[in-house]
Amino acid sequence: MASRTPKERKSITGQKSIDLKYSRFPVVDLVSISALVPRNRRGIYVLEFSNGEFYVGQAKNVVTRFAQRRHGNTNHVEPWDDIEKLWFMPVPKEMNLNGVEYLEIQRFRAEGKRLRNRMWNLGHEQPSKLDHVITVEDQQAWALGDGPYDLRGADERIKVLGTDGTKFEKQVPDELQAPILDDISFALTELVPNAVELEGQYWTLTDCPSTSGGRWATLSTGFVELLFFPRLAYLPNVETGEYEQFEGVAWLNTVPGTLLEEADNYSWLLEYQSASGEPMVADYFRSEYPSTDTDSIEYAVGDLRQICNQHPNILEGARLFALQAMRQNTSGMFKRWHAKALVRDVYKYALYK
Repeated sequence: MASRTPKERKSITGQKSIDLKYSRFPVVDLVSISALVPRNRRGIYVLEFSNGEFYVGQAKNVVTRFAQRRHGNTNHVEPWDDIEKLWFMPVPKEMNLNGVEYLEIQRFRAEGKRLRNRMWNLGHEQPSKLDHVITVEDQQAWALGDGPYDLRGADERIKVLGTDGTKFEKQVPDELQAPILDDISFALTELVPNAVELEGQYWTLTDCPSTSGGRWATLSTGFVELLFFPRLAYLPNVETGEYEQFEGVAWLNTVPGTLLEEADNYSWLLEYQSASGEPMVADYFRSEYPSTDTDSIEYAVGDLRQICNQHPNILEGARLFALQAMRQNTSGMFKRWHAKALVRDVYKYALYK
């Protein structure tokens, strides 16, 4: 890996944390906290556990919410009987609890605290909807690279995906179509496990979305984009190191720590060889999403296979990112934009190219 003059990056979220003042109470043996918080019970609470983990939540009545968390009659699976401390800060009615809760989760994550939160906390170890589809043991095998990473069942799936045309084939320049299809098919055979089984539910593919100035395609896992293809982007010139506007660029997200040890607002260069043996450079940097930071790589479209083969840490980081995103949630509202016709063409490309 080579480093050159860094280029500043802006936060995707643009959010800033705020300083909140908590009252803290030991609650190891308490069933009720009504005596600790006799009034002003609307606010943000933090549970501190015996193993060093934390949970950040909001409550209109923290006394009721604490009892629910202690006894397990909320949407988490087991009662939390290992709560040691409660932090609580009243929040005035004119303040939005959702926004304050979100900022506090981000602050705790930025400080390196381990959270039990599932929302806004990619990489959590709490029970997941995915556990009911794929066993936890199989998921652990995925994280170690033991798939199945393939497209088993795709030939049968193709038969029910229709014959409609795609915006992709109409709008994407001819010279970019095969490289983009190659990158997506690689992602579905090497990065997203059980891709055919989980299609449309835990990962989605959108066809020429207008997101962020226009994209040729976006592959999302859960609520988070794993791989996308902007119509225009900036990349370093391999000869000068200067940043220039290019077509034919792709963006891959991996877990933080894949390439960067610490979060920063700069980008660096990653060296690799294209399929033809030509020396190339990709751009990597830290990005911020509402639920996680990522180590992101911008590279020349069609080179995903070469980058992952030559830098196994990127392959591992992208696989783990895809798994964590699917564990966080299903694809939710993204399903309405899932482009089945483009999925069909990707499957065909992967199986019959």
